[in-house]
Amino acid sequence: MKTTSLQMRAERALQTLERFASITLVIAAISAAHGLAAESAAEGNAHLWKPRVTSVAVFKNGLGFFLRGGDVALRDGWCLAGEVPPAHFGTLAIYSHGKDEAVDIVGAGPGETVAFDGIDAPKDPAVKRARLQACQRLKVQLTYTQKEADRTAAGKLVSVGPDFAVLESETSTFAVPIAGIQRLQVLDLPLRVHVAGLGAQAPARTTLGMAYLRKGITWIPEYTLKLLDDTTAELTLRGTLVNEAEDLVHCDVNFVVGVPNFLHADFLAPLAVGQVIRTIGAAVAPREVMSQIANRAAIANDQRSAPFAVTDRPAAGAVRDVRDVLGNLPQLEGPGAADFTVYTRKDLTVRRGEKAIVTLFTKRITYGHVFRWSPPEALRHYLVLKNNTDTAWTTGPCLALNHGSPLTEDLLLYVPKGGSGEIPVTTAINVANDQKETETDRKLKVHEPAHQFYVDLITLEGELKIRNFEPSEIRLMIRAKVPGKPLAASDNGTLMSDPTKLQLLDRSGTIEWRLQVPSGATRTVTYTYERYVPSK
Repeated sequence: MKTTSLQMRAERALQTLERFASITLVIAAISAAHGLAAESAAEGNAHLWKPRVTSVAVFKNGLGFFLRGGDVALRDGWCLAGEVPPAHFGTLAIYSHGKDEAVDIVGAGPGETVAFDGIDAPKDPAVKRARLQACQRLKVQLTYTQKEADRTAAGKLVSVGPDFAVLESETSTFAVPIAGIQRLQVLDLPLRVHVAGLGAQAPARTTLGMAYLRKGITWIPEYTLKLLDDTTAELTLRGTLVNEAEDLVHCDVNFVVGVPNFLHADFLAPLAVGQVIRTIGAAVAPREVMSQIANRAAIANDQRSAPFAVTDRPAAGAVRDVRDVLGNLPQLEGPGAADFTVYTRKDLTVRRGEKAIVTLFTKRITYGHVFRWSPPEALRHYLVLKNNTDTAWTTGPCLALNHGSPLTEDLLLYVPKGGSGEIPVTTAINVANDQKETETDRKLKVHEPAHQFYVDLITLEGELKIRNFEPSEIRLMIRAKVPGKPLAASDNGTLMSDPTKLQLLDRSGTIEWRLQVPSGATRTVTYTYERYVPSK
């Protein structure tokens, strides 16, 4: 009996210890979780605006139009930004997404400063404490009085108590008496933004956007053309994105066809930039965003990249020159600069210093053939690509493949929707051609342009002969230049004179034919022109 009673007592004591240990562990876990949450919350500052890049329009001249956005808490309508991008022309456009809000003040400089002198801000300790609490987790510099001596302390503001503010630096920790603080300056946050609402009360939170142009990003287009049958091909456009500007993380990238006219692309002109940003943005940014920029944006000078006054010197690059990164890659601007066709890839991540090849479209198209001859040059064979797709084609190198083998590689120039583009294939060795000219008439000394200087008027006839050894009929375009005035041409040839060369001895013209030549057939066209030559 005694043994059983002792065992029962021991078991009850062990259960009590286990329950106590479990409760202790739970309390410790809750305390640890609470500490981690508090530490995590303290790592950020609600009034620090950290916009991320949401969209960028990339032009082929090394400029990008960036859109950023992010939520932020406001202190009396104010927030701070620690990252000021090197906006082109030295400016930024900052706007509010709120329907009844507007960004009315943007300040740029070394950092927000407040003096507790009764003029800038009250000397009341409660006011100082409130301003300090709004700056927690930020790097600040405090000027204060202690023991009748003026002192300065700088570091991260980690805690604000009833009587002291605690700063941490790399080497030490300072406890600054709040009552003695005379001046507060926020370090390393050069941008200050104020948002106004319709009423007297400023909003507590808002979503801000930022738009700017900057250098350091471009894209290189290239095409692959696969011939599927005698009339159908598959055209694939890929863009090589070269990013030397900034990280793009889950960002919408717009590859823009055509390059706008950036009049001040290499100069810092802060006073002219606001209109430039709105003009370019209207072509590539969403309509509602550009409406917000136009109506609510405040333009701020980036003091790090340009003084306020207009300067007449080249802008210094804030990043690596993208041209150095490209090396000998083709840099093509091409025609069609007025047409802002955009290829968009959503949720793309390309960090600074990286390159990415992005497939922009793969389309089924129709194609044909044309043969061109400009005597005395060789007759050449071209592929004619018909743009029956829903977008324009930008200028870029194109590799054509036929049954897996390279057929040609050349430059495909800009092709609008509904238009046609041509790629040279090779010299047409299966189409024989020949040209000959003979003098048929000469009139001696018909003019005396200068004293004792006479010229003769001669008439010449030319003949162009073509024989088609191709297995099918060909479409042939002939453009023959003549050193004189064209008079006549067979087979509905078109006669054209050069209006810039009208002097007797310099006259020049062109004759053009459009012919269909069946397989195995021979076509001969003739022409007549006259020219003046010095008499002998």
